[in-house]
Amino acid sequence: RIVNVTKKFGKIVSVQNVNLHIHHKEYFALLGPSGCGKTTLLRLIAGLIQPDEGEIYIGDKLVNEVPPEDRDIGFVFQTFALFPHMNAWDNVTYGPRVKGFNMENASRIGHEVLEMVRLHERLDAFPSELSGGMMQRIAVARALAAGAKLLLLDEPLGQLDAKVRNELRYEIRRMVRDLGLTAIHVTHDQSEALAISDRIAVMKKGKVLQVGTPKELYMDPKSIFVAHFI
Repeated sequence: RIVNVTKKFGKIVSVQNVNLHIHHKEYFALLGPSGCGKTTLLRLIAGLIQPDEGEIYIGDKLVNEVPPEDRDIGFVFQTFALFPHMNAWDNVTYGPRVKGFNMENASRIGHEVLEMVRLHERLDAFPSELSGGMMQRIAVARALAAGAKLLLLDEPLGQLDAKVRNELRYEIRRMVRDLGLTAIHVTHDQSEALAISDRIAVMKKGKVLQVGTPKELYMDPKSIFVAHFI
């Protein structure tokens, strides 16, 4: 839950008085053109930056002062952000090991998530030996292995070609549903947001203009901007 959140960078207002209530186990998209504040909002939820005003709750817990590692989130970046010197297995099991899981538990979790993203046979491969789609699956697997209840996806498919992008968006959606997670997916791609989201927030210049299901936004836009953009 995001309550009256504002974030400024100098004189630039990146997020302005945003209010959102994202439901448990919902696949929620933040949609808008480049520079509208959607990635800033995602980074605020993650705790990578702090709001100037307002409150952010995960579940019933106020998390404004909680560091990112204690928020039970997984963050999937557009650039994959894998450790290049680690193979797929070490990348995926890094989170459980850092959190102090014993090796047996870390290993079990690693095998489960690699099976889930259908890359178990490539567990010895280094990022440089994997395609873009495979690297992004490993990035998702790493977030899931760390025990994330909330998955934050920042343009996760932006660097992939169209065919892989279409396949992987449904794969991520399936994994989120199967695991009972909540996901917040940032994108500027209307078709991507409409295809996979339960609800979408359309943003422009730091403000949320409208929130609704894909059908509601398409059939009943509340502004000229939303009508044109959707």
